[in-house]
Amino acid sequence: MVFPFADDYSFGILQSGIHWLWFTTKCSTLTERFRYTSDTVFDTFPWPQKPNETQLRAVATAARQLRELRHRIMSENGWSLRDLYRTLETPGDNKLRNAHTALDIAVRAAYGMKENEDILGFLLKLNLELAYKESKGESITPPGLPSFMPNPADFVSEDCVAVL
Repeated sequence: MVFPFADDYSFGILQSGIHWLWFTTKCSTLTERFRYTSDTVFDTFPWPQKPNETQLRAVATAARQLRELRHRIMSENGWSLRDLYRTLETPGDNKLRNAHTALDIAVRAAYGMKENEDILGFLLKLNLELAYKESKGESITPPGLPSFMPNPADFVSEDCVAVL
């Protein structure tokens, strides 16, 4: 699945454990493998509605750090992304796990989600609230970097794939 967002904030939301849990709950399967479907996963995934600039920057920073760490470890070891993520199957300290934890903490803050709050319960409630608002013609914050950010280019890194 390709997500045509240029910014690190959106990358962070989509790489978070919060999005992963929504994905594995809402997706279809192809044999035993998860299958990302835009209509059941992406279209129903509620994005943070009122993140402030500090929270947006925290998600973007954690996302960049995760991506840089992944690139460095894969380059140093000649690993694929799958090889890298297999390291999460072993117990103990793991820099990749720590980077994902830092990202998840930043994403939770952007949602206004409490530390131990049930992720799926929170997302479902938010999903229902947003569906109601949309049915009344009210605006919601759509996927991607919120439009109130004055300099969206500040959230775009040079290491991302670009569509020309």
